[in-house]
Amino acid sequence: MLAVVLAPLLAQGAIVRRPRATTAAERLRADARAADVLEGLARRYDRRPVAVTLGRRRLVLPLHHDDGRAVLDGSPDPFSPASAEKRAALRHFQPRGVLISPLDERPALRTWNEDALETGRPVHSAGEGVVGALHGIADGLARVAHGRGALGFDDAEEPLWAAARTVTLGPGARHDTALVDELQALRMRANWAFAVPQRRALRSRFTRRVLAHVRTAPLDSLAGAGVARGGSPALAATQVPHWLFAFDAARIALWRALAVVAARPALQDALRAEAVEAAAAGGVRTLPLARAAVLESVRLWPTTLALLRETVAPTTWGDVALPAGHGVALVSSWFHRDPERRPAADTFDPGYWQGTDWVGPSGADEDWLVVPFSLGPVVCPGQDVVLMTASTLLSDLVRDVRWSPASHPGLAADPLPPTLAHTHLRMRAAAV
Repeated sequence: MLAVVLAPLLAQGAIVRRPRATTAAERLRADARAADVLEGLARRYDRRPVAVTLGRRRLVLPLHHDDGRAVLDGSPDPFSPASAEKRAALRHFQPRGVLISPLDERPALRTWNEDALETGRPVHSAGEGVVGALHGIADGLARVAHGRGALGFDDAEEPLWAAARTVTLGPGARHDTALVDELQALRMRANWAFAVPQRRALRSRFTRRVLAHVRTAPLDSLAGAGVARGGSPALAATQVPHWLFAFDAARIALWRALAVVAARPALQDALRAEAVEAAAAGGVRTLPLARAAVLESVRLWPTTLALLRETVAPTTWGDVALPAGHGVALVSSWFHRDPERRPAADTFDPGYWQGTDWVGPSGADEDWLVVPFSLGPVVCPGQDVVLMTASTLLSDLVRDVRWSPASHPGLAADPLPPTLAHTHLRMRAAAV
């Protein structure tokens, strides 16, 4: 069970994806094999949680959507997101990040993050400057696509990182490639969590670089807006690494969404019509169809492979008693593609999300747990700015380029594959 369900998740990289492992997981249909195992356990144990052993670590795997929701609703107390594994990993590059903060420090950090990122507001108050910068980056990507006739993730990786730096820290950070190089080196270490020592000198250099950008960040950037809301530059610099970390997942979700859109002309035409209408109207728009396409990408291929929690005190969960320090792991893809809750769970259906907030569509079954940005009190505070960024880029890219598959032609039809290696996705580009 461990080898089929958990080992592939670890091999792909919890903090930064390992391209070879992700490609192998796609080829071996790792998520489908894991789903078969979990489905068998769910039938055998009537969807009660099951306990597994990972080295010296004992973990509980919820198999019922109500149990999964109870864990997320019960976070951070008694189910803390600061699990031992997560603390060991994230300390490599963000030791004071809110996600792994102690319970007594968490409320103030969480409140500041929500204020800075304007959680619950689809268009950030810095949106005009942010979206303007994104338009410029998308225009550059479109020109590259037209010039080469095709675009792969490797071609887009640096421009998409430039978008993340610009949104987070302002135009002064747009061309600071060393910032991401240092972050990626630290995140590669974080993949190994406990197994390797921290590179403290590199982390200090990275932190100083972040702080220098925060001190000059304009108000129409996330860091600048956060400082204006009462946070010191030093505080903002401790939280920015996690914001950049989140934008890496946004890049992956965007690229997968674009690959599906490239293979589906009718959906692409609808997105293009939305983009043209938004451009004609001017200002910052929420782009509901583009937003929904990104959300559906994350539902089908979660960028957080497993949601980890750890009990902070002895906890009674149904008829199960867990001691303090016991691990809990929710396998996202298992819940997102549960055929018992949605028979067509392997289809790409942006209509599921349209006209709603990300937390769930109107009329959705309450017993289906879909958590593209987690759920409950510790839901990702950057959910809205991530969706604003990814949907803007997707909309701009579809408005200015007509895409078709250069790889993965099977994305044109449902059911869609359970695992999708974003680094191998390549699309042909033509004039609109």
